Amino acid sequence: MGNKAILLSLTMRTIFFLIFGLVIISVLELTGATNAMKEAEKWWPYQAILANIASFIVLRYFLKREGKSYNSILHFKKKKFGKDILKGLLYLLISFPFAAIGLYGVAYLVFGTMQPPTNMMQAIPLGAAVIALILFPLSNALVELPTYFGYAFPRIEKKWGSVALAIVLPALFLSLQHGPLPIVLGGDYMTWRLLAFIPLAFVVAFLFHKTRNITPLLIAHFVMDLQMVMYVLLAALGISLA
Repeated sequence: MGNKAILLSLTMRTIFFLIFGLVIISVLELTGATNAMKEAEKWWPYQAILANIASFIVLRYFLKREGKSYNSILHFKKKKFGKDILKGLLYLLISFPFAAIGLYGVAYLVFGTMQPPTNMMQAIPLGAAVIALILFPLSNALVELPTYFGYAFPRIEKKWGSVALAIVLPALFLSLQHGPLPIVLGGDYMTWRLLAFIPLAFVVAFLFHKTRNITPLLIAHFVMDLQMVMYVLLAALGISLA
């Protein structure tokens, strides 16, 4: 549980998003895409899925060194799962206004309109969209919050002796990781992506600090991610909401 492991747990997802975003752009470039970077935007679910797999491997390695299982950061308890589902739905209601403030409020500050960018609602082949509908919300729920709050939070609190840092650092890096997902070289867009998730991230951090139970947060997160990738599936079916 060294400082390097803590720092890597905070930064690795941003790095993985960037790496796999560049990999997808490179593959599209090699296959003859006219504008590979623009084309890669619609493949963001797979950029995230690959980053989730890589993050999972790193986390398992860190936990194995500590003699712990992956479930130790999931806090999953079968007997309490029913209550955790109800708590997750409650957290979803609590989180929604803060998610809206971030997405729409920051969009207004950056773009002058409350309409956020819609580049993550583009169509990909239907088969790929169906697979993404299953793998993205599941892998993201099992890896993203466990990285920042299941793993980093308690280790920052214990090793660095600061509850404030344990709240602030995971929340900030959770928000900032969205910058390169997808990779878009536009100052306004990147600013929006970097800032839009800060309110929600701090609410999640506060809820975890108060409850020390990540399972309900994973359930709420799963629902949010499922809703987001549904837009991709609808676009693949020819139903555009953008």
